[in-house]
Amino acid sequence: MANPVSSAAGANLLDAEAPLLKDVVHGFVDFKGHPVTRSGSGCWKSAFFIIGVEVAERSAYYGILSNLISYLTGPLGQSTATAAANVNVWTGTAMLLPLLGAFVADSFLGRYLTIIIATGLYILALGVMSISAA
Repeated sequence: MANPVSSAAGANLLDAEAPLLKDVVHGFVDFKGHPVTRSGSGCWKSAFFIIGVEVAERSAYYGILSNLISYLTGPLGQSTATAAANVNVWTGTAMLLPLLGAFVADSFLGRYLTIIIATGLYILALGVMSISAA
């Protein structure tokens, strides 16, 4: 009886190794100092981390956006036109900073360290703004 899963050369595809999944990523180690394998890094743990950070960031962004005009015209005493211009600048900056973050992550720090540093800065800025509004 012929094997239903075989290649044209007759090799069994179920026994074939996937070389990209077994490769060690040269020059990189995990947080314990062990070499990183492609099959052992990332996956759902990192996906949940990134999704959780993004949900929290979007919630904070829209929470601030809805109150920013009131904050700028009230406690900071800006005119409505100046406050609207500042909100536009803030929105544009918030939309373009991921490009800078992508460059830094790809060129220097790596994705997870960049996410952790950017999240820390974001939380610090939110805290400073909340304290100044009180």
